[in-house]
Amino acid sequence: MAEEQKEKESSGIWYGILDAALKLPGAKVDRNEFLTKGLSGSNQDELARILDAGPGKAGIPVDVLDKAADKEIRDHTAIVTGTSFLAGLPGGLAMVGTIPADLAQYYWHVIVIAQKLAYIYGWPDLQGEDNEDFLSMLTILIGIMSGAKEASEVFKPLSETLSKDAAVKKLPKVMLVKAGVPQIVKQVAIRLGANLAKQGISKGISKIIPILGGAISGLVSFATFAPMANTLKDALRVDVIK
Repeated sequence: MAEEQKEKESSGIWYGILDAALKLPGAKVDRNEFLTKGLSGSNQDELARILDAGPGKAGIPVDVLDKAADKEIRDHTAIVTGTSFLAGLPGGLAMVGTIPADLAQYYWHVIVIAQKLAYIYGWPDLQGEDNEDFLSMLTILIGIMSGAKEASEVFKPLSETLSKDAAVKKLPKVMLVKAGVPQIVKQVAIRLGANLAKQGISKGISKIIPILGGAISGLVSFATFAPMANTLKDALRVDVIK
């Protein structure tokens, strides 16, 4: 019973962070708008194919996709490092509810880069048929970024299916159920929540020394964000280059 309560608390922490980050402006990435801007060099016919079937199936070379992904990772890494520094200073940033400011803004960037990378490498609209599907897919993608082995159990077959089926415009619930996402996402949420609990304690300690605390917070974000984003990039591009 104690273990069950601990798991419930851990998943609650994860969904609390996810909810706080998603309340911030721009957390949900509009797939078509992002691809239109990110691949602005494409002509109108090519852009129409990109929006309909995804960049990979539209014949966009993988090196072009990699450059777009690398740019997004660089941009978000630079921003998250700077804002994380500010969050480590006295007063921090005004964020949602009681979620630590640096964790909320950090995971805002994690959520946004996860969506952008998925769209660059050809995934359909992650917002799916309802909000629960969206939260599930964010949890799986961030699980991949964080090295949660449970997430890889559903990510690989789902990615392979999506890479072959150009007709999928939004992730249908039946596909997620068939892939076993609802069951696995609970395990991933527990793992991510447990990790967040540890982060919250360490980040709290860093704020005892205000200026140094800000530097520590920024350095931690710099050291973790880019590797996480690149881990997801590598996982997503596998099915594009087959």
